[in-house]
Amino acid sequence: MQHAIKLEIKRLARQVLERRSQAEQSKHNYRERFEKRTGLKALISQKNEIPALTDRHFDPVYCARNANFLAKTLWHKVLERTYAPEPAICYRIKKPSGGYREVMAFSIPDAALANVVFRRTRDRNIKRFSPFSYAYHPGRNVLDAVLEIMEHDFEEKTFVVQIDFKKYFDSIPSRYLKEKLADSERIRVTPQERYVFEQFLRHAYYDGTTGNGTPLLKRRHKGTPQGASVSLFLANLANHDLDVSLTRAGGSFVRFADDVVALCTTYSQAQDIERCFFEHCRRSGLTLNVEKSPGIAILSECPKEMKTISHFDYLGFRFTLGGMTIPEKTVSKLKSKISRLINLYLLHYLKDGFNSERCGIRPYIYDWDLLGLICELRRGLYGGLAEEQITDFLQKNVRLPRMKGLMSFYCLLDDPEPFRSLDGWMLSMVRRAMKTRSRLLLNNYQHECPQPSNRALATGLWLDSRAWRGSDCPCAQMPSFVRGWRAARKHLHTFGLKDVAALSGNSSADNADLFDMPYLF
Repeated sequence: MQHAIKLEIKRLARQVLERRSQAEQSKHNYRERFEKRTGLKALISQKNEIPALTDRHFDPVYCARNANFLAKTLWHKVLERTYAPEPAICYRIKKPSGGYREVMAFSIPDAALANVVFRRTRDRNIKRFSPFSYAYHPGRNVLDAVLEIMEHDFEEKTFVVQIDFKKYFDSIPSRYLKEKLADSERIRVTPQERYVFEQFLRHAYYDGTTGNGTPLLKRRHKGTPQGASVSLFLANLANHDLDVSLTRAGGSFVRFADDVVALCTTYSQAQDIERCFFEHCRRSGLTLNVEKSPGIAILSECPKEMKTISHFDYLGFRFTLGGMTIPEKTVSKLKSKISRLINLYLLHYLKDGFNSERCGIRPYIYDWDLLGLICELRRGLYGGLAEEQITDFLQKNVRLPRMKGLMSFYCLLDDPEPFRSLDGWMLSMVRRAMKTRSRLLLNNYQHECPQPSNRALATGLWLDSRAWRGSDCPCAQMPSFVRGWRAARKHLHTFGLKDVAALSGNSSADNADLFDMPYLF
């Protein structure tokens, strides 16, 4: 165990160093981009460092050099029952649906111990958890959960039961989790592992500062510590009894963390399933979110006496009797994200200044900001694959090295119509933004830029490659939702879900908040 902790400390230290290096490079790239586009000198922002981060256990260099000593000390404290995680740093991340999610940043040694304990307990108990629980499971992801739903025979009368928990990760009672950890018939954990879990359930954390600038120290009394890997195991454990009850109730169900959908063919079964949720909440202390819980409904195109729905949304997909599609909420988020990128690349910097070398129409037509936007959109849709790679795969069967990006996530969809609509919208938005860009440049800087048509954008013919000074001119062709979907579908039918990246890690889809993907835009 001590050796495993040492190796994990070294791995996490390298990871932190890489992230810091990437953050510095990102800041440098931003300053360079600002200066190139505006011709002005970029100012360097000065952020006050969180006092707790000066602790040497948050220092990756110190932890890497002293990994053996730290691992030995850490494990000795666990054996002697004197271990407690050092106070974590509480970060609040805004949710798309409103409110904030609290994420804890633990010191490197504490995070290493949590990772080792999580992996060992997960692997030891993986056969004990329900096969219909898809989150935090090695070798499974969101697409496996979606495939399970697709196996249901929707030609029969289908009752859909959807129940939502209120602040699931933040509100799981600690006493219930401790009770489950102590249940040797349901779960197998060593006394040392149980002790580590219990310490993380009551860890201290810094949450802002007092009036005189002193860090405000608090302690957890309920919920799981999001940000520590032990939280993943505890979140599954908290709903394990629910999985058992739903299996006995009949029908079929899929659970991804706290997102559950159950399908059955009779109303009595649907009532039994609903009772399983109520009983589980009574025993565990969890609370149902009444406002976001649709309850029982019949999946049908025709209104009936009881509650009828024409579709239900789950994990970023919309399920209907005619097949699957994309929810309007997801389409709206996509458009918002793309609109933001268009504004950032083509219009945002013009209010500060303008570098006349960024675009022109004489002697060659070019616009490096537009080209940058196209490359960024392609990276989001194709996950870093080049346009040439997509074309060669579709036309010449040249195998792709991987299948990533937004379109890999939607490889299970049969109908490309939503993507055709998005392609037309994206072309139109870029063309209109270029018109606005041209007007601003003429009025404010007496400079001209290209105003390509939809066809020129779609084919890439708007750019004169002679304007490029490097060896290989990047592809100026706009990426396509449909083209990416075709490649993803072909990859699915040829190789299955192997090498298809659905989401980052095993995190929940969070109501199709796909922009958590690190490679998306």
